Amino acid sequence: MDAPEMADLAAEFAQLASAVHGDGDNASALQRVAELTVKYVDGCSWASITEIRNGVGRSLCTSDSVAAQVDAIQHALGEGPCMQSAAEDNNYLLFDVIDEPRWPNFAAQAAAETSVRCVLAIRLLGGESAALNLYGAEPDAFNDEAVSDASILAANATGLVLLTAIEDERRHLELALQSNRQIGMAMGVLMAHHKITEQQAFNLLRAASQRLHRKLRDVAFEITETGELPDLRPADAGGSGAAAVPSTRAAGSDDLADVSAPMNPA
Repeated sequence: MDAPEMADLAAEFAQLASAVHGDGDNASALQRVAELTVKYVDGCSWASITEIRNGVGRSLCTSDSVAAQVDAIQHALGEGPCMQSAAEDNNYLLFDVIDEPRWPNFAAQAAAETSVRCVLAIRLLGGESAALNLYGAEPDAFNDEAVSDASILAANATGLVLLTAIEDERRHLELALQSNRQIGMAMGVLMAHHKITEQQAFNLLRAASQRLHRKLRDVAFEITETGELPDLRPADAGGSGAAAVPSTRAAGSDDLADVSAPMNPA
């Protein structure tokens, strides 16, 4: 990789980092990492990023269907250079899948089912177990310069993967806070209407969620929008359509109020 290409690559990653930190699509940003790997590393025909969580591998991104297929083989078998690189603090170069004793099951299946012949896996440093995977169509596809260029890409990808994880966690926390606020508002509606306690209101919400097989936050949203619980009866049960409020009385909880009356009595 020459100096102008290095400058172009740095600019690409700066733009990707800015997109992830803002309102950009994290999946698209990681997808671009795989595409840049194929573009800038000689001998690389396909690329991906593997992550291992709780011993299970998954692809954070793939350049195309071939990379996705090779990743899937490793994930299913639980072996291969990319899985081992992600799990350990090491880089691995598989020169030829036709003659590879370290991961015999993966090598045999990859040779039989894909066009991949050479694999380079570069460990991504940081908190996550992840690796940048480069796949070549020819044996011994990656020379010393290609390995060096792949290491540069991996260093940039490490920061982006970590930033993506942080941003995803932030968004999940924001969603959780929004859900909690919605649930609290719905409980307030139930408490005010039925003159019941906070725990009894939550019991009503939970019962509705379980019977309707809907998420708690979705039921809560409907309550805050309509002012009443959703209809808990089957759609073909007939009747007037008034929302039947379940009793909060549970076994061993005689002190809970019975609020089985409709919320909008005639």
